[in-house]
Amino acid sequence: MIRRLLGAAPALARQADARFTAVVFVLAAFALAFSGWLIVDAPIPLERDLLAMSPRVFPYLILLSTVAVAAIFLGLRMHEVGAGTAASSTAGTTTSRKALLRQLAFLVIAVGCALVLSTLGFLITMFMLMASTSILVGNRNPLQILAISILIPLGFYIAVTHVMRTALPEIDLVQRALAPLLRLLPAF
Repeated sequence: MIRRLLGAAPALARQADARFTAVVFVLAAFALAFSGWLIVDAPIPLERDLLAMSPRVFPYLILLSTVAVAAIFLGLRMHEVGAGTAASSTAGTTTSRKALLRQLAFLVIAVGCALVLSTLGFLITMFMLMASTSILVGNRNPLQILAISILIPLGFYIAVTHVMRTALPEIDLVQRALAPLLRLLPAF
């Protein structure tokens, strides 16, 4: 049952994924347009010696990335439809249900990871999010799942904490394990 639920979906599921991505695109673009009202300043004043950038920059980067990825996905889908590679719309409602369940599972995973972020830390939470999302979208190669789920969050963590000098929530054990690696990197 789970294998069928997580399996590759035909055209109707791709249409549902495109609709879901369109909603994400519109919401992220709306949030970006009204970010002045939606992104609040930190409750305590943060000086330049504490952070290398404004605390408002990180939410802007996330929203911009979300808009960009959703736009690329939608652009590729429109190109596929324009090229005539989309299948007929006579696929059954089971495919639509599978796509809806995958989308709901992704939302549950994303919200769950957001709730445990401060408890488990950034790297462990992002590993769980990326591994489960990778499996959810149909990736079955364990080596690829591990590589993506470890290297991308680690690279992002290093870029944000070491290059941008912005704090991310992380547990002490992981910070101590990463300290030798971070000392090897050049200072920015």
